[in-house]
Amino acid sequence: MAKKLKAFFIFLAIILACYFLIKFFPTEALKVPSEFKEAKYQASSLAQEIVEFSKDLTNNLEEINRLDSEKKYAEAINLLAQATERNQEVREKAVKLSEALSKMALAVPKISPTSASQIALQAISSETTLISRLITYNDYLNQLLEEFRLKLLGKSVGDHKVQELISKINEEVRAINELNSKFNSLMKRFDGDR
Repeated sequence: MAKKLKAFFIFLAIILACYFLIKFFPTEALKVPSEFKEAKYQASSLAQEIVEFSKDLTNNLEEINRLDSEKKYAEAINLLAQATERNQEVREKAVKLSEALSKMALAVPKISPTSASQIALQAISSETTLISRLITYNDYLNQLLEEFRLKLLGKSVGDHKVQELISKINEEVRAINELNSKFNSLMKRFDGDR
């Protein structure tokens, strides 16, 4: 009986040792295709530029809101027009970002181990959602520009619409920042600890 018990404990120790070796020392090394790495770098850079613009816009919205409350519609519309022009650059960056994400997605099946490819897919999904929020944000920005144009012409229905649009734009900016942070966090996890 003692020999059987001893054999059982030895067997159990071997199983536990194997488990810990597999858990903490994965047998499969991380393999990432170069096209994924290049697209990841490009996507990170483009997303950061988009986030920086959204931060600038938040500051401009405060100024636009102040000008609106002071009934300086011409100045507000000029500042908003500048933001809208700059937004064209952001749209172009968003198109490039979607291209980079597409390249990343196409390279995911070549990534191993599977846990790394799953993290990559989560990151790509996060940035794809960022693009969706950017489209919504762009729509609100255009509505805000139109509202100021109507105010300038004396055809606006009221100030509540401007406040509502600014609030919605700020919400989209927050979401864009959060999604980009999630992407960066997942990419750090992808590059390091899984």
